[in-house]
Amino acid sequence: MAVRIRLKRLGRRGRAFYRMGVFDSRTRRNGRALEMLGHYDPHLDGDAKYTLDRERIEHWLGVGARPSETVQAILLSQGIDVPTSGKKRSLTPEERAERSRIREEKRQKREEAKQRKQALAATAAPMSKAEKRAAKRAGG
Repeated sequence: MAVRIRLKRLGRRGRAFYRMGVFDSRTRRNGRALEMLGHYDPHLDGDAKYTLDRERIEHWLGVGARPSETVQAILLSQGIDVPTSGKKRSLTPEERAERSRIREEKRQKREEAKQRKQALAATAAPMSKAEKRAAKRAGG
């Protein structure tokens, strides 16, 4: 039996949302799923759009289920590696949060160093060319 991971459309006209499930490839679009793996609401913002059961998705991908193109794009954007895609996954939400935290820490350190440098420059007396040359030779 060929198994696909695909979306099942629900909701009203103009306000659709989708459930992600595992289907026999011969079932109709909104037919009965073997297992539901999460849902996708395109009307929400950020990570609230997706609710995925990562463990079960990885199980089904491991046993040979093929995702549809749309599901493959969703999985890759959420950091789930799809073996048959040949594409690189993006960062998981946790990895994204960690990267932004590190980036913010680095920015704060740069700001602090800049402020220290300005405070030092404001308190120091101006140097002559000879003093600057001597300081440069000394390594400072």
